[in-house]
Amino acid sequence: MRMTDFVAIVLAGGENLRLPHLKSELLVGGEILIRRITLSLLSLFKDILIVVDEDKLDYLEKLMYSFGRSVKLVSDVVGPKCPLRGLYSGLLYSPAKFNFLVGCDMPFLQRELISYMAGRISRADILIPRMGEFLEPLHAFYSSRCLHSIEKVLREGEKKMVSFFPYVEVEYLEREEIAIFDPQGISFFNINTIDDWKKAIEIEKKRGKQQYGREYSQVANITELQR
Repeated sequence: MRMTDFVAIVLAGGENLRLPHLKSELLVGGEILIRRITLSLLSLFKDILIVVDEDKLDYLEKLMYSFGRSVKLVSDVVGPKCPLRGLYSGLLYSPAKFNFLVGCDMPFLQRELISYMAGRISRADILIPRMGEFLEPLHAFYSSRCLHSIEKVLREGEKKMVSFFPYVEVEYLEREEIAIFDPQGISFFNINTIDDWKKAIEIEKKRGKQQYGREYSQVANITELQR
């Protein structure tokens, strides 16, 4: 399969309980996360779907307008707020047979690893990285064939990303393969807290990126909101 056969799905909805701010708007490397991730994905994928809560749809459409038709924003289907619902929504809207899923809070995506994963797609319904005992469901490829199984577990009240795995065929990308392209596993770093965000800024700084002044100002403002 060619990269043009895939669609990238970015989850930008769901609850944000540990940060008093939209994660997608946090600055890293001088760019807000949702735009940073989109730019990274557009170097690989022709089409990107961003799944958002319906009440944020108009706002994010304006924010992402400059990307044109390559980026489409869609609202989450009805159901509990969770990444599993976002995956279901993305697969429902996507025209592709296989889709790459990623969260909006993962600033260090590695192009080479994603491209390698795309080349590993086989008959399985899911290709997911496995770092020891930990799975990375928000950095994985999913087939549209997963829709029925996801719908089933959502109806049963399940929210865990792996709850539908027993009903589909799953292939794992092991740590040894991942390390060829991403030795530190930085692809899977995600931002859930202000401390995570500060760490991301420092990582970006060490990588030689100089646009971090605005980030520290934003951190200070959001930290003040938490008091």
